[in-house]
Amino acid sequence: MDWRLARVAPDFSHHQINGRPLYNERFDKVMKFHAPGLAPVLKAGKAWHIDSTGRAAYPQRRVKTFGFYEGFASVIDKDGAFHIVIDGSPLYSIRYQWTGNFQEGRCAVRTMEGFYHHIDSEGKKIARVLWRYAGDYKDGIAVAQRDDGLSTHLDLHGGILHNRWFMDLDVFHKGYARAKDDSGWFHIDPAGRPVYPDRYAMIEPFYNGQARVETKQGALWIIDENGGKLHALRDERDPFQELSDDLVGFWKTHAVSTAVELGIFEALPNPPAVIAKDMNAPARNCDWMRAAPMEFWQKKLKGPFPNPK
Repeated sequence: MDWRLARVAPDFSHHQINGRPLYNERFDKVMKFHAPGLAPVLKAGKAWHIDSTGRAAYPQRRVKTFGFYEGFASVIDKDGAFHIVIDGSPLYSIRYQWTGNFQEGRCAVRTMEGFYHHIDSEGKKIARVLWRYAGDYKDGIAVAQRDDGLSTHLDLHGGILHNRWFMDLDVFHKGYARAKDDSGWFHIDPAGRPVYPDRYAMIEPFYNGQARVETKQGALWIIDENGGKLHALRDERDPFQELSDDLVGFWKTHAVSTAVELGIFEALPNPPAVIAKDMNAPARNCDWMRAAPMEFWQKKLKGPFPNPK
């Protein structure tokens, strides 16, 4: 059977093609197959990889295993995280707090001291610099964050690409990357320059020349690669309405609290005349007090107001 067609069963215990199991064995958990046709599995606290027949790919057992990428898989044993090759043997002797997946011959790792760097397909560091965070490579570029929290882009050799620093940053997609400064989110070009002056509360990557963005006032727009607004998806929030909602919320909470203290809710099922006598209040006001919660309840679509006998 072709492992590329295999899917994880709904209960994660095995793999199947068109609903038919590939093998008889059942595991506590399985993950997807990756080239060269191996999948991570877990059973009774031990982890390894299997082929499409359910047989173990190697004799070693670890604490946790992940999928193969570019011929290497990230695994964890009692000493830490590292990568293995197809026969289950370690790619290198070092152990890390965490290891990622190989992309473009590079992989991000976190040292036992909590710093990030990238290694190559031989397990060697590609640069001497250590980072507070470093991400996967895509199209020869990765994101790295220094100790002050600012991020920039690295080239395939670990060198700084444009020496522009941002509060948050993403890898490039279709020639543009999402970036954030003190004023908000925007898109930058490969030189790290903003492609438009606007700043947003949220932006998505460009998709066929367009991206969805959210303004700080809550409006949703589709923009082009120059920042031009092409299509409105949602209007801005009305500041007056927001303030009004906040005030209503405050007074509603205060009114409910006062009603509880005065015992109003306990009296509400009674007729207005009884409430007026018990609370020494005008009957007209008590009639309004009795009707108001019923109206509020029904407007909240909760059905008929309870009327205890």
